[in-house]
Amino acid sequence: MDELFESSDVLNAPFQAFSGDWMVVKPHWHYFTEMVYVVRGTLFAEVGDKKITVNEGDLIIFHPRQIHAFLDYPVKDAQEEKPFFYVIKFDDMILSNTTPGSPKLPKLLENVNNSNRASNLITKEELQYNPVQLFFENCIWETKHREFGYDIKVASMISLIITELMRIWLRNGFEFSTKTTFDQFSTKDFSVLEYIDKHSSENINIEKLASNCGMCYSNFAKQFKSQFGKTCKEYIEFVRICKADTLLLYTNKTLDYISQETGFTDSSHFIRTYKKIKGITPKQRRQKK
Repeated sequence: MDELFESSDVLNAPFQAFSGDWMVVKPHWHYFTEMVYVVRGTLFAEVGDKKITVNEGDLIIFHPRQIHAFLDYPVKDAQEEKPFFYVIKFDDMILSNTTPGSPKLPKLLENVNNSNRASNLITKEELQYNPVQLFFENCIWETKHREFGYDIKVASMISLIITELMRIWLRNGFEFSTKTTFDQFSTKDFSVLEYIDKHSSENINIEKLASNCGMCYSNFAKQFKSQFGKTCKEYIEFVRICKADTLLLYTNKTLDYISQETGFTDSSHFIRTYKKIKGITPKQRRQKK
């Protein structure tokens, strides 16, 4: 079973910028931040368990470790325009501040990721006074041509985009957190999320995960829920359902096969969990493709 994790070489390639016109991207996650600006058409995104429609002129941001996808919704009109969009992927540490003492953008983005007051979707109306499309186009041009100082210019333009998004989130009620956060679920030798992704079809012992992170079970459970918004058990179920979704949509495998392949005890358990998370049955999901 394919993993959801998408690796990246942040040392040699701390950012990427390119255009795209595809409609479907299977569920995945990564350690870098990704922004997508829709130039024309519509994209149907899924972030965690939220479905988001991204229209022309809108921007959607995917934070590190967020499972996300683009869904293939049926085209209602044969004349409907194929989506076209710009993409920027970057390591948060390339972001810079110019004012001494101002909050650091990488830390602010980390706080945004854990806030329900900061939507992944930024609408065309919210962006109307900011030349975001031009920033994306400049990043793509600079990344392609790589003239002297291109990396400085790209990092500066990404910082400008993130600064504008931060202002929008603040207007919508987001508040800076003074709490110091750190990633206690990932070290150079062990990552909880990567382990769950790789072993999701197996019986995962959560107490062992806690031990590998140097925590007791109760503290691990509390910290995991606080950081990811789900219990560890719920997160494991969600990863399994994301992988099952790919098999439902892109293969003709039976529900019995899919349930066994993705770590469920049987097809009944799979169907119950799928409906709990997605709101529809696996059969209904297949009929929608």
